[in-house]
Amino acid sequence: MADRTGSYNTKGPTTIPDDLEKIRDPVLTRASFLSSAAVLLATPTEVQAASPSSTVPPKQQTASEPSSLQESISGFIAGASLAATKTLVKYPLDTATVRLQMPNSKYSITDIFSLFGGSYNGITLSLLSNIPGGAVFFAVKDATKASLRNSAFSTSPKWITTSIAVGVALLPYWIVRNPSEVIKVRQQAGVEGYGSGVSAIDAVKLTLAEASSNGTTFDGIKEFYSGYGENVIYGFPADVIKFVSYEAFTGGRRDLTPLEGARAGAFATALAQFITTPFDVIRNRLMSGKGRKEGQGLENYLQSLVTLAQEEGFSGLFAGSSPRVAKAFLSGAIQFATYEETKQSIVKLLQR
Repeated sequence: MADRTGSYNTKGPTTIPDDLEKIRDPVLTRASFLSSAAVLLATPTEVQAASPSSTVPPKQQTASEPSSLQESISGFIAGASLAATKTLVKYPLDTATVRLQMPNSKYSITDIFSLFGGSYNGITLSLLSNIPGGAVFFAVKDATKASLRNSAFSTSPKWITTSIAVGVALLPYWIVRNPSEVIKVRQQAGVEGYGSGVSAIDAVKLTLAEASSNGTTFDGIKEFYSGYGENVIYGFPADVIKFVSYEAFTGGRRDLTPLEGARAGAFATALAQFITTPFDVIRNRLMSGKGRKEGQGLENYLQSLVTLAQEEGFSGLFAGSSPRVAKAFLSGAIQFATYEETKQSIVKLLQR
């Protein structure tokens, strides 16, 4: 016997749903037709979901945001990790940049062997300060951004919260890093007494002795913070451009792979470093002691910039930009690849 669908059923009569039974009604309304079609086209999952007896709860899709403390801890560890890696890899290019930026420099981009000779002078002290410095910077920056997300700034454009977080983080960062940066620049520039063969400890003693001979012990300690203000002034636009560009290139995603982070980080860092080269020239000359004039203290930062442009022009303002951009591509790729991988691993660990 054929059943109502037109096929033969050997197992007895088949019960047809009421909605389908309506198809046989002599008078078929638009509502009954749509109801029947819905039953025919529905998948088993959709039928179950529509059933009143279904008790399967809807799946929650909300993802928990890391807290300020979690952001601070993960940023601290990620910052320390990337600072160590970045310092070791980029140091020779950093040395070449400083040497080319000194006034009346004897170094040239065409004499590679001389330019990179002894290029690791001063790296020990840099490692000892860059690692805690990087840890402090990212701990403060990430915690500040997390706090701003839960404040009145929650509706502000992302670049504003990024800029504020960078500005807050730079102050303690340069307190930690500035002393070693002074020694590093003087050793890289080959300032008299700081040349090849001078250990980091001897360089520290020399700096203290030179400053103390003209004043008090406080003046010796103060010498290690030569260029502190200039470092912050330089670091703010450089880091804001770098991090805002990075967020623009990545669309603000938080699930980047190391390769994606490296690619975006390389271009963002190179752009920031090229634009801020004039600020870097001034700060390096001030820290090396070659930004001073006879009988005068340190020049006003902006006045130094104007003087540099007037006396040396474009070539002086962008001295060392070639190795600086090359260093930026390398360090940016390393920084953000290391940061993304470490940060995500630590956050996952803390949220377990």
